[in-house]
Amino acid sequence: MTEVAAFWRKVGVTGHPHKGAQLGTTEESAMTITPRVREQQLTIYTPEQAGREWSRLTGQNSQLAILEQALPGRLGVSSVEDLPEPQFFGTTGRFVLDGSVPQPEELSGTAGEVHTIESGLIVQSRSAGNRQVAACVATTRGIPSGVSHDYVFVLDTTSDQFLAGVNELTPDADGHLVTRDGWWEALTSCFGSSDCGSTCLSAALTCPPAGWAVYLACLAGRCGGCVVSCAACATCDCTWWCRPAVGCCNN
Repeated sequence: MTEVAAFWRKVGVTGHPHKGAQLGTTEESAMTITPRVREQQLTIYTPEQAGREWSRLTGQNSQLAILEQALPGRLGVSSVEDLPEPQFFGTTGRFVLDGSVPQPEELSGTAGEVHTIESGLIVQSRSAGNRQVAACVATTRGIPSGVSHDYVFVLDTTSDQFLAGVNELTPDADGHLVTRDGWWEALTSCFGSSDCGSTCLSAALTCPPAGWAVYLACLAGRCGGCVVSCAACATCDCTWWCRPAVGCCNN
């Protein structure tokens, strides 16, 4: 067990994608106040808003250009001109805690204060035949310290395999796409949690696989804020500073 993991076990934190972490009942937890979510704002962008946000982020993150250049090859065409127009999907969440997140002992005084978490997901969806590819950027910020996670990745599947048959890839240091597992698996695992209930899991199984933007929009329509919260949970990756706000949904 890592020192950070041991810290969370000591204070008795358990993950809840919607409610934030809850304080356990261990004797040690009585000495450490773990904050709860006091206020949350969960937003699902319109396709137009998501497209504008993608354009803005492309100007800030060079890895998004790498993803866009890789999409035609993933879809078996020579250039983006050979593809239909992209579709966009996006979410954003803001989670305000009722106190600052306690820092692990080995980081005490060095990581900065975190009492608000902002998380976002923007997806550009492309398709060719039954091949469905999404270029994605997922972000999480801790405020006011500025600690952050930024994940840039591709989800690649066929039109009838939006759950079990998804390949997840990310650019390496040389700009090549390499396999990266975890985000999509964590997201779908979150859908099956007690906080999301059976509706979201049913939606994940039955929403039409007509492209990533359409599929995710269907999930959002049937699951509402759970999609936003679960995306934030998957992006947090159980890290100490965002876990109290969005939980831990890694398997």
